[in-house]
Amino acid sequence: MTSLGTEFRTRGKTDAGQDVEEFKEPDLSPKDQAEHTAQRTAAAFEATKLIEIVEVKASPGQVHLLGRVRHDDEKEFLRSVVLPTLMAMSGDEADGHLCQQYFLKNGSLRYGWVISFASNNLKATACKIAEALEPAIPRMEVLESPLQGPSTPQSGGQTTGRRGAAPVR
Repeated sequence: MTSLGTEFRTRGKTDAGQDVEEFKEPDLSPKDQAEHTAQRTAAAFEATKLIEIVEVKASPGQVHLLGRVRHDDEKEFLRSVVLPTLMAMSGDEADGHLCQQYFLKNGSLRYGWVISFASNNLKATACKIAEALEPAIPRMEVLESPLQGPSTPQSGGQTTGRRGAAPVR
């Protein structure tokens, strides 16, 4: 049997070989679910390339993130991240805020951006926020890509030992 045939037979299987339809998601505690949601939310914010998340905290029903924004990116951060996030959190089920937190580090004044929200349905709120951030994620279009494989022979495929053009016989 070819590898292509094997590939079609194994579709719909988990890494352990179990059918996807029979797979049951693991039973997570509310704390573990909140931690997972917080990590996925942090990844959504970092995908914008406008903020670096340095601290992630979660408890059942609540996510708290602390991040750094470069001074040159703050105006774009406000327009592309803060505004859509606040709009996503403005529903009936979520309560949250974005603000700057100031602190001392090695005797100098520093600040970081705090993104915090609470919800009865934390997963749905995190999904709404991630969808709101989608337009801020930079996209790249590949125009050229190097070809893989052996290079073409310089003699045009002929083994005459001569270089350059040769008459076709």
